[in-house]
Amino acid sequence: MIQSAEDQSYLVDLSEGVLRLSFNRPQYGNAVPKTAVPGLTALFQTAQKDPSVRCILIRGEGKVFSAGGDVAGFAQSIEQDIATRQADFARRLPLARQLVEAVAGFDRPIVTAVRGAAAGAGLFYPLIADYAIGDESAMFVFAHQRVGLSPDGGVTAVLPLVVGVRMARMLLLTAAKVDAHEAFRLGMLHRIVPAETLEDKALKMAHRLAKAPQKAIALAKKMVNASPQLSLADMLDSETDGIVACVGDDDFAEGVRAFMEKRPPAFPSAR
Repeated sequence: MIQSAEDQSYLVDLSEGVLRLSFNRPQYGNAVPKTAVPGLTALFQTAQKDPSVRCILIRGEGKVFSAGGDVAGFAQSIEQDIATRQADFARRLPLARQLVEAVAGFDRPIVTAVRGAAAGAGLFYPLIADYAIGDESAMFVFAHQRVGLSPDGGVTAVLPLVVGVRMARMLLLTAAKVDAHEAFRLGMLHRIVPAETLEDKALKMAHRLAKAPQKAIALAKKMVNASPQLSLADMLDSETDGIVACVGDDDFAEGVRAFMEKRPPAFPSAR
């Protein structure tokens, strides 16, 4: 079911094909408590099955995008003996893995609006987003090392795809803080906008993507994601299969008619 968390740690709203997910613990840097992880996982799993969700927009309430995991909650862990502590994290991390896989498995566009810091596991969302927009305050904080941890939350999977392996090593090993302009240069942000326009610009892009031909856009995302593991011949086969599938779709007929009639298309799959 698409609904906000019972504890209001995140809020959701679905309108005009856009599912807006807002992290809602600004007093804690929008850190995600472990109790919220199963609900977030279920949210993305449900969205994947719901054709009325054509784009997901992820943002944070207040001045910070997301601090990732709830480091304040880790304080309880250091009171435990080592064996108990390790067992607790061994139980906890598979749940986080399920969330990462659910987000990565969403086959339609994801947009992130980054205001303030994205840190730790919170980095995953803008790094995997199809469109990451931020304002001047946006900051990418590779914070795991600062609390004596190696990276998690899928960061080591997506960061090298965005910035390259060598740059990813540097960012992680130095516990780097990357400001908005450097993030744009490295490809972690696609656009920087004035703070007062961030929400409107992000929502405008989300609506634009939600109005796109759904089969065509899902196939494009799937093919690009698969490209690092496939040969040129495999990719050409995928492109052929994709075109054949799309020309059998009502969106193709509408797109061609709209082009010939010199009008904006109204794709049936996006209504």
